[in-house]
Amino acid sequence: MRRSRILPYLLVLGVLVPRVWTQDKEMALINAYAALSPHIEKARAAFRKDRLDKCETEALTCLRLLPEHQEAHFLMSLVLYKRGEFSRALEHLQAAEAGYLMIAEALFLVGRQNLQRQSEDVIRLTDELADLAAAYAASKSHGSGLAEKYDQALQDSRQEMTRAEEARGRPDSNREASAIPALYRYWHGNILFMLKRPAEAETEYRQAIAKDPDFRETYNNLINLLFIGGRVDEARAILSQAEVHKAKIHPELKKAVLGQKDLIP
Repeated sequence: MRRSRILPYLLVLGVLVPRVWTQDKEMALINAYAALSPHIEKARAAFRKDRLDKCETEALTCLRLLPEHQEAHFLMSLVLYKRGEFSRALEHLQAAEAGYLMIAEALFLVGRQNLQRQSEDVIRLTDELADLAAAYAASKSHGSGLAEKYDQALQDSRQEMTRAEEARGRPDSNREASAIPALYRYWHGNILFMLKRPAEAETEYRQAIAKDPDFRETYNNLINLLFIGGRVDEARAILSQAEVHKAKIHPELKKAVLGQKDLIP
């Protein structure tokens, strides 16, 4: 099972709140996530060792302190899934997805604020370069010994400006992070399948593959879901897609799908 790579993001607040206050609130949430990291690490370790009670204790500690903690909700959904409590698992999984989207959006807001600061840095450096260039030209024309110092300062400022422009020009990837992770979609599909909601499970599996075509675990479940539903051609199409991405398909499932004659409606 893949580990979820979720950064400790922050919660978006109303757009009418002044920026300084909003940033303070966001930083408080960042610090809260950082403070809870030891609990999350302990919960992950406990889950890997099948110590479900320990995992639950650590996850619930996080949720008491920060109710929107998406990874704590996600771990709780896994614990409840293993216990067969699928309805409760679904509740926590949905809370994990909602928390992830809020936090990712907040990260985008912080990135946008950083971009604004970078733009202001470029403007400042442009003015600084103009002043240094003028001082260097004046010193050189008068034979001043300060010309070399002005020249070095000018070169340093140009390098700093280049770095600032490169930072400003980098594409912002935070919006991409706002899409729910394939890992969440995969487990959402598993829970819905166990709740006998195959159509919804199929949607989640397909979205997991769309988000991450190399997410191999999803293919087996989607192929099986389509096959048992009598949709053999579609199962074969997903099987072909899986093989392109070198996904390991269960041999018996593959044999059944390839050996089954097409069903006539």
